[in-house]
Amino acid sequence: MESFKFRIDYIIFGGLGLFLLLSLLTSDFNDPTVFNQLYPSLGIQNWTGLIGALIGGSLLEVFGPATFILPWFFVRVALHHPRKFSVLTSCYYVIVIVFLLSIFYEIALNLGIIKISYKDFFWQNGYAGRLGLVWLEESINLNFGVLLLSSMLIFSITRMLHIISPIPFFKGLIDVFRAILSFLFKKIR
Repeated sequence: MESFKFRIDYIIFGGLGLFLLLSLLTSDFNDPTVFNQLYPSLGIQNWTGLIGALIGGSLLEVFGPATFILPWFFVRVALHHPRKFSVLTSCYYVIVIVFLLSIFYEIALNLGIIKISYKDFFWQNGYAGRLGLVWLEESINLNFGVLLLSSMLIFSITRMLHIISPIPFFKGLIDVFRAILSFLFKKIR
């Protein structure tokens, strides 16, 4: 019988990733952020409290909906073994990918490819995407800029492919499920 290894780092970083995801999913427009520090009269709507409201709301305001991949990246960068390159380099590529996706989202909004309702806080464009698009329009041709950004995004994703891949996550879920079933039924085979 295969033994199941208990790893405390999986619990810690998985919990922090879940906290980050929950703080993003329950963000509210009226909650305080780094850019809006007013405390709402009805109380904080974020399920993770003031800290979650500050983290989740601020990240959504900066990067927009591209922020939703940050919990996955956070957990994968922290738990990836063996490391092809350092955690700092991995964090750099994560920020580059999220920033580029934010710019592409802003381009899609400006071209009318994506329509959003202004009531949806999650789908509002972020400041980073807006600033990136303004910089592209004012410094170089937008078409050439999109080509450069696309090549930069493809390069960053290929560098991070061993971390981004969900295959180890699914394999781990299957192993945990198998361990639980074998514990419950003593022998599955």
